[in-house]
Amino acid sequence: MRILDSVEHLRAGMDYHLARQNLLTANLAHIDTPGFRPLDLQRAGAFEGALQTELAATQPGHIAQPHASSGEAWHVIQGASAQSNGLDGNGVSVDREAVKIATNQIRYDTLASLVQNELSGLAWAANDGKGA
Repeated sequence: MRILDSVEHLRAGMDYHLARQNLLTANLAHIDTPGFRPLDLQRAGAFEGALQTELAATQPGHIAQPHASSGEAWHVIQGASAQSNGLDGNGVSVDREAVKIATNQIRYDTLASLVQNELSGLAWAANDGKGA
């Protein structure tokens, strides 16, 4: 295990929530666009990848380690709860998007706090326990 593995996993989570925040705010920008359907991000294979990694650890060579993808670990989907709000066929709901944006921001802030704590702990250890 490398020393920054935990920070790297947290960074990947922050990247996801940043990309999702951009997409959700873009949905609000299209509130008056006729026929627009809101978009969202979905993590690609998060459960399957974690399962495969855990199974591979049970017995060497049992299942091959998943290869790191060069792209993001998510993909854009059309919002599952999108319903047309009027005659123009627009599916953006200000209330629904505002809730998604707020919860996404809370998750991002939580991850940022965890990264800060991890890095503070590493700085403390690098300074032999003498304040960072």
